Amino acid sequence: MKRLALFALLLSAAAPAAAQAPAIRYGWAPKPALVAPYVAPNRAIWRLADLQKAHANDQRWSQVVVRDPIGLTGTYIQSAPGDVSQRVLYSDSTIFFVVQSGQLRVLIDGVEPFIATKGFLVQVPSLRYFHVETVSDAPALRFEVTQTRSLPYYTVDETPAPVPGRKYERAIYYGNPIPYGNRKPFIDFQKDIVSGGLDGSGLVRDDYIAADIDRSPAGPRPPANERGHFHLGSELWLVLEGQVDYQIEGARAFTAQQGDVIFAPTGRWHRLTSGGTGAAATVSARPVHESLSAVDQVR
Repeated sequence: MKRLALFALLLSAAAPAAAQAPAIRYGWAPKPALVAPYVAPNRAIWRLADLQKAHANDQRWSQVVVRDPIGLTGTYIQSAPGDVSQRVLYSDSTIFFVVQSGQLRVLIDGVEPFIATKGFLVQVPSLRYFHVETVSDAPALRFEVTQTRSLPYYTVDETPAPVPGRKYERAIYYGNPIPYGNRKPFIDFQKDIVSGGLDGSGLVRDDYIAADIDRSPAGPRPPANERGHFHLGSELWLVLEGQVDYQIEGARAFTAQQGDVIFAPTGRWHRLTSGGTGAAATVSARPVHESLSAVDQVR
């Protein structure tokens, strides 16, 4: 579950394809003297069991659990059987969501409609209208990640949701849908990652948002002085499988379960390792423009 420093990855990406990866080099990194605090709704961990208990009497609900004003926003959304979401697009960045339970019919411009079930990671590049329909007999629950500063556009037949300080007006806009390129509209975690052995790195990537799926076998928890790495931006995780042990600067060490959401604010050392007895996996997401200075611990 540990990652090589992103600066090393960036250096290797700039090298010719035939060249070997450069040796790891150490240097001084500009870590903030005061790490970013946890400001509501942010916390080190939101446990899915607690969210479901709080909304036990609601068939449809949504709750923002991560909001970084210059980074990403993470929201749990539950829709009732038969619900149809509003048709929207995002003009600046990709949006992605992971299905926790139920079945969603996903309709994205230019993509054949498909059914997303538990473990599906669905992404929609910018300038593509999309919506989802709950087609299961039970409610469908998904975790959605957006770039905080990227607000949705609505089709003219929709009524936009109010946004403080903004007024939606009818307008013409230009721009073709961003192509998927090498990316896929959806990844089935069980079929593609667990059974198919797909490399989960770089699944979601544009100029503003990056997300990967990391999966590894269980192992011993490292000593507390192995602090991991930090970013000059925040990072969030959703546990897809198993148990994951976290150590985040300024917070008690804890173990996260499937469906839990974890958040590390800007500048905090953090480390995650697979716990329990079996494999563990997470989706990790970072704002691209704020995450290029991630470094390994200098010992």
